[in-house]
Amino acid sequence: MEFPSLNDARRIHGELVNVDFILRKGEFRADDGKLMPFAMPPYAIMKYKGVEADLREVPLGTKMTFLLLPDAAGQPTQLVTTDDGQPADVAQLKRFREFTEKRGVAGWIDKTQGNTVTVTFFSGDPAAFRAAYGELLAVGKGGKLCVADEDLRTWNPGVDGEGSSITEVNKVPTEYFGSSGVQVTLKVSNMLEGFRRGRIVRVFLGGWKVQDQLYGESLMGYGFGRMLDQELVENVARDYPEQFPFRTDYSNANLPWYQLKDDVKPPPFSEHVVSGQLVQADAKTGSGQFLTELTGEPVNFTLIKHHTLKLLGADPQFAQLPTGQRYRFHLFQDEKGAFTRVSFISDDFSHASANAITARVTAIHGDRIHVALQLPLVKDYNGDMQRPQDIGSRILQVNDATRVWKADQQVKLADLKEGDALLFNRTAELPGKPSVCTDIWIGEETHKMVTEKQRKPAVAKK
Repeated sequence: MEFPSLNDARRIHGELVNVDFILRKGEFRADDGKLMPFAMPPYAIMKYKGVEADLREVPLGTKMTFLLLPDAAGQPTQLVTTDDGQPADVAQLKRFREFTEKRGVAGWIDKTQGNTVTVTFFSGDPAAFRAAYGELLAVGKGGKLCVADEDLRTWNPGVDGEGSSITEVNKVPTEYFGSSGVQVTLKVSNMLEGFRRGRIVRVFLGGWKVQDQLYGESLMGYGFGRMLDQELVENVARDYPEQFPFRTDYSNANLPWYQLKDDVKPPPFSEHVVSGQLVQADAKTGSGQFLTELTGEPVNFTLIKHHTLKLLGADPQFAQLPTGQRYRFHLFQDEKGAFTRVSFISDDFSHASANAITARVTAIHGDRIHVALQLPLVKDYNGDMQRPQDIGSRILQVNDATRVWKADQQVKLADLKEGDALLFNRTAELPGKPSVCTDIWIGEETHKMVTEKQRKPAVAKK
């Protein structure tokens, strides 16, 4: 639980091409053409137009310098901040302040003692932070202290939070990035389970409206329908690692991976998920090969006895999986410790469909299609159907070989228009071979039609 020095960050210039607003991660394409995935630690803050910005405020295609720290494997994937070389923009700073005040200012807990919680707040610009909030961060001032997760998401602030009063204010060093320079001790009536050293909190300062985060962004979504996107529900493997007696993709790096047992369904989060391009599939032996995304490393694999395959939202035979496109592989170790045993394979279409995500076209620039990732309509507190805010955005690359489908007809790329809701499959990103869409399906009726068509052969064989 330390703020980093920017002197330790690797600076890579590139173009923002994929953003997950909720889980604070994405990808940029470096000037040398390499695709660089990133995730943002809790204290990380983007800079855009010379000032702080949330990910959703930075347009796709923006070119800037990305400051990255190494992850546990030594790869530069932890995005600390960005630098676009622009002068400070007052309007952008106002947007970010309004964004923050709707969600509470974030920080981490340095210590707890009795009924007090000591918090250091996050900021990428300590001087601007003090100018904005200094008068509200004074002894005797109050606020609502709410538990958050590593993505700065809260549960239900109106209920799952504690009224607090500031009893002490201290200055802390700012030479390390992410520190606002302001540390406060807050007195609360009740110590919540999440008030522990190292945990993240948000604080609604005096005069701010205490409110839930938006549907999809909130960890609970009180008053709305059940969250259909399983990637947006609380990640228990990351947030409660002590519940898992094995290593996961999110925690417990000191523990061994789960070992498959015959006829025993593997527990949740025990798989190691890797994306790659399928290049071989032998239905007779149930074996195949894929190339790992980004690295191109070949992986020879074998399907386990009780496996699941997903293609276009349906359950195909192994022989029906097209090679030359991207899939998600759920892997387990073999007797030698290599990840070669596969329990689940899913294409992009099926993964998006299972998580109720569609890509809405926002702009078309030649062979680059800008899309916003959206959730389905959901009932609000009044029982009215509402479209939640977009949860991400990305740039899709197309070429002359990309097939576009509408209803049961293949149409032209030129038939795509802004506002179209898409599902798509694509090739994996490989060294020297950027990912390109192989197929695009336009409209929810088309999405249903293609899944039903895929299911029909399986039904006929029964």
